[in-house]
Amino acid sequence: MKYGAATVNGVISASAEALFAIVSDAKQHPKMAGSGQVETVEWVTPPPAQVGSKFKAHQNMGVQYDSKSTVMLCVPNRVFVWFSGVTGQPPLGQYWGFEFEPLGPSRTRVYHGMCVPIPLPNIPPFTWIADTGAQHEVGNIKPTYEKLAQMAGGKLEGELSVVLAPLCSLKEILKLGDRPCGSA
Repeated sequence: MKYGAATVNGVISASAEALFAIVSDAKQHPKMAGSGQVETVEWVTPPPAQVGSKFKAHQNMGVQYDSKSTVMLCVPNRVFVWFSGVTGQPPLGQYWGFEFEPLGPSRTRVYHGMCVPIPLPNIPPFTWIADTGAQHEVGNIKPTYEKLAQMAGGKLEGELSVVLAPLCSLKEILKLGDRPCGSA
């Protein structure tokens, strides 16, 4: 089986704590989102974020709509993953998230990814459908790095790397077993 998924990773010259503080505050997502589609976000449950917290985003993709999100994984300074869709619960929507690997006090490898949790057969044309959708999202994910780095007072170091696989923190949720995930 194959998921429409992409994970982008790169190093940002900022601490994992500073980066996590930004991504786990959903109200910061309009400033951070590389797609430019997220216009406003409001918490449905009071912050700070924790597993089960809910927020709602008003988005514009040529047509305006609201999405509901539920925080699925939240490990301070390490992982922040939410599910976004019509109901805020799988399977109709996407997982979005960040993983942080501290490389020093003010250097962090950041993994940012998305995954549509509907498994497709690992044969053409299904692989083409999954990968085409994932590549489209990579175009939205990459600009997020520059914005996130700037918001944290750092900068992006070097090139970004792309893997068409879910974030590793989703392994258990998606029951990936030994299948590859988005870590390099």
